[in-house]
Amino acid sequence: MRADAVRNRAKIVEAAKAAFAERGLETQMEDVARRACVGVGTLYRHFPTKDALVRALIIDKMERQAEAVKARLDADEDPWETFAGSLLHGAEQQLGDRALAQVLAQQPHSTWRSAAEEDTQLAARMAEALERAQRAGVVRPDARPDDIPLVMCGLGAVVQNERSWERYMRLVLDGFRARDGDPLPG
Repeated sequence: MRADAVRNRAKIVEAAKAAFAERGLETQMEDVARRACVGVGTLYRHFPTKDALVRALIIDKMERQAEAVKARLDADEDPWETFAGSLLHGAEQQLGDRALAQVLAQQPHSTWRSAAEEDTQLAARMAEALERAQRAGVVRPDARPDDIPLVMCGLGAVVQNERSWERYMRLVLDGFRARDGDPLPG
């Protein structure tokens, strides 16, 4: 891309991050263009649809989450703290970004899951954090990597409807802890 096109794309992405974090999926493309100080045509050249723009924003968030999980894994801290801290970090991202929470709560599971797996290392890194915690005996052995996206989708719904996300996360984290109890179905 030409230098001006690169600058315009960066301005659009930054404007979109702010607009979607504030207003959620109700944000209009024209609002993003206005915030970015570019024409609507310029916006559509970079992102032909609103879905394409939202996907780019979600992938950006997931990349940052994947980097945060990697940092925890590389630090080789307590396996429970790595796992639980990674989930809590994801929760805090949703709390600060209305569109992210809406997408996770409303979009088909496969839409954002495929973005996480295809375009970022988030799914693999969360699976590694889960496996380390299981090997350490601090996470129930029947928890699966597929459980994590479901938890985060549920959190998206909680964040949309009330601010008791910390209560929800504590319940979820307690459910992941290794204890004697009933095995999970499936």
